[in-house]
Amino acid sequence: MNIQRFWLQIAAFLLLVWGAVAVVMLMTEDSVFTPEKTLALMGSAPWLEDESLGDKQRQQHLDKVITNVVKLDFSQRNSMREDGQETVDRFMKSLTDEEKGEYISRVVEEHFNGAMRGIEKLPVDDRRRIIGGIYRDMKKRAGNSPEMQLMLGEDPAAFEKNFTKDMGFFFKNAPLSAKLEMAPMFESMHARMQGLRMR
Repeated sequence: MNIQRFWLQIAAFLLLVWGAVAVVMLMTEDSVFTPEKTLALMGSAPWLEDESLGDKQRQQHLDKVITNVVKLDFSQRNSMREDGQETVDRFMKSLTDEEKGEYISRVVEEHFNGAMRGIEKLPVDDRRRIIGGIYRDMKKRAGNSPEMQLMLGEDPAAFEKNFTKDMGFFFKNAPLSAKLEMAPMFESMHARMQGLRMR
């Protein structure tokens, strides 16, 4: 009889613990950011089904997506692109130019500015090597974007000169599609710069 009561107490205790865990998980669901959740938000953008959706609803959903993207670390963003590039592309193509500009200013520019601060502190040879890598990476991605092909039409030396002369000007004047294409590269560079700083 005592053994049976003992097991009932253990079962009751475990039920309470798992119930508490479930409540905490439910309450913190909005504070947990994952690539899967972000891709689901992108894929369920209400204007993909209803093009007549109002600006306020579009803005609210875009804010949710941007908040989720910003909260992801570099490896999570990379995972999101690898697992759901089609969803990301579809979402980005559905945005207006104004919405793309907002996405860029809230997501991409942070990494651009961080990467540029890191590059400016490097010795000249290292900076030249990194900018050469940026040029090659952009050249690979240029197949998807006519604007990037035009921007990269100059030779690598001219690109390096213009890029290093005023990087902010270069990024500011790049077309929206080129900025979106450059986003993964700047995120990666920013992550590397942070890694170098920690060493």
